[in-house]
Amino acid sequence: MMKTLALSTSILALASSAVLAGGLDRSGQSISAIFSAPGSTSVSFGTVKPSIKGTDTAGNSYNVGDAYQQYGYSFTGGKADAFSYALIIDQPYGANVTYGNSPLTSTLGGTMADLSSHAATVVGRYALSSRFSVLGGISLETVEGTVNLNGTSYRGAISAAAVAKGFNASLPSGATELSSATLGAAALGDTTAQTAIDTTYGAGTFATLAGSLGTTATNFATNDGYKFNMKQDTSVGFLLGAAYEIPDIALRLAASYRFETDHSAATTESMLGLSSVPGTVDYVTPQSFNLDFQTGVAKNTLLTANFRWTDFSAVDVVPTLLGSDLVNIDDSYRYSIGVAHRFSDQFAGTVSLSYEEAGNAATVSPLGPTDGLYGLTVGGRYSKNNVNISGGLNYTWLGAANAGVGGQTAASFGSNSAVGAGLKIEIVF
Repeated sequence: MMKTLALSTSILALASSAVLAGGLDRSGQSISAIFSAPGSTSVSFGTVKPSIKGTDTAGNSYNVGDAYQQYGYSFTGGKADAFSYALIIDQPYGANVTYGNSPLTSTLGGTMADLSSHAATVVGRYALSSRFSVLGGISLETVEGTVNLNGTSYRGAISAAAVAKGFNASLPSGATELSSATLGAAALGDTTAQTAIDTTYGAGTFATLAGSLGTTATNFATNDGYKFNMKQDTSVGFLLGAAYEIPDIALRLAASYRFETDHSAATTESMLGLSSVPGTVDYVTPQSFNLDFQTGVAKNTLLTANFRWTDFSAVDVVPTLLGSDLVNIDDSYRYSIGVAHRFSDQFAGTVSLSYEEAGNAATVSPLGPTDGLYGLTVGGRYSKNNVNISGGLNYTWLGAANAGVGGQTAASFGSNSAVGAGLKIEIVF
């Protein structure tokens, strides 16, 4: 009875998945299917609608979060008391962000990101005893994406970087190179930065560079900003884990670690009149660690808890032409706690709270303009014969943040939220 109740909590992850939580995290990469009864097959669907509203320094308003869907599939086979295996198909990472308004008159207008991924993971579990088991798995992971950077903030920052790069190339060997940040600050009217440039490189240097900046900025604007397309790449990843269980009280502590997965993708870039420049970018999808706990606490009542760490700070996507990181996300630490109660032989209900601490950075990437979250998920499960139908609803409060370019605030976002819904059908053959 308690084991059956434990299965009803799986819908919580589906309903609350993604909502821009944990950087690019979407599915949470759960391997809970490995603990299902052999012969279990499930399909799941989730949809998330964010509301991420902000205003830029020019007074333009944005609502940048695009709705998206999540799909999943799992099958569990083998023998529960010896060796079992599971096939899990999910969408581990993603991003869907679009900034409206004119790129000519708004700080971020025309900026967008569309990242998608798919993974098929086979997990094996071997029971060393009635309580201890070890886990191992291999996954096939596919990632692709498109990013556009536009608006006056990116126009200024990218133009400054381009002009500084050209200026530094003309300097004699060993000379102090000009920082694009210093040049950008000078272009925005910082007299200290202007004086520093003229002092270091000679009187009138900033005036000359300002002329080059104007020409480059016009070139950026008339060529529709910066565009990046990363072709689909598929790589192999690995995971290890272990579990401790006391079946009589539905206690389980399961830990799983996924190794960093290397990718190398063909790319095209367009910027400053250079059209569809081919290249290659090497990057990783992050290592991560999941810790899942559950135990019976009363008759027909189960307590659940989860912790997930994702090493997003190790993820760098640096295209050749742009020359800077498109990701720039801090590590994610997500906590959740929930309770499930069986009301009858056919129906069980669940409720869960989730939390991610806000970071300390003054600005965040415009491609993910929230910081931290609190989430509430409620769900239910109906069982009849060998069919289980689960559903859940999630509401998440997304933390306020300043979206910045080159360390300068371009827009401020507050009163952010997201609503998610999920449905899962499981058949035990």
